[in-house]
Amino acid sequence: MNTKKIRLTLVSTFFLIAVNVLAQETVRVPLTNPSKPGTLKMGIINGAITVKGTSGEEVIIKGIKREDIIGDGYRNTGKKSKKGLKRISNTSLEFSAEEFDNVVRIHSVPTGTTDFEIQVPKNFSLKISTINRGEILVENVNGTMDISNVNGKITLKDISGSVSADALNKDIVVNFLKVTPTAVMAFSSLNGDIDVTFPKTIKADIKVKSDRGEIYTDFDLKPKSSKAKVTKGNSKRGNAYRVKVEKWIKGSINGGRPEFLFKNFNGDVIIRSN
Repeated sequence: MNTKKIRLTLVSTFFLIAVNVLAQETVRVPLTNPSKPGTLKMGIINGAITVKGTSGEEVIIKGIKREDIIGDGYRNTGKKSKKGLKRISNTSLEFSAEEFDNVVRIHSVPTGTTDFEIQVPKNFSLKISTINRGEILVENVNGTMDISNVNGKITLKDISGSVSADALNKDIVVNFLKVTPTAVMAFSSLNGDIDVTFPKTIKADIKVKSDRGEIYTDFDLKPKSSKAKVTKGNSKRGNAYRVKVEKWIKGSINGGRPEFLFKNFNGDVIIRSN
């Protein structure tokens, strides 16, 4: 086997890129089978994630190193420290991308802040998350999406498929062009609004709750009766009998089918039709 054939075999089964440059870098990841849907998986500590669906057949990843933050949360200003010595800021960029059987995994170092701008083929599923210093934006993608952001906003624009999304401290805004007819979905936030727009023809059973916010919809929601939750046999109190009444609103849209769950604490829940 010559060198060319070895390289082609390696690319088709396992693709790995490591980047360590200044400021920003763009890499291209070929897929094992570009004619089939793929999956993107990534979880970062600090940074924003933007994913856009395109007509291309590969995944294009742009990593952008953001200004470092020193331990106490202030930017490095070059002030004197350590007995007259100046601190040298680390502006190097480092991440890796791995592809196997149409699944692309992106890994970023936990130190510093790196933003990612990613292009994927339109039919792509996503499992992505970030914790600090960035929002998540997904646009023009069709697939199953599992999205999580602790301290930033989640925006899913002109998407198709199904979504499970949670944001602890910011809003969740979603605009569906189409939904997977049989897929269950879930949206949850603690301190932000949940604002989701569905096609007006969807069929779903809705379960929604907001402890300190309001609930709005322009769908014709048919209410469903909700029974109190009864549990028996608590391990700490023997054969205890416990009744719990929760403030869930339940209803069906266009006859109902898969369950769409909306859970919030300090924000509103808005369910729109388009």
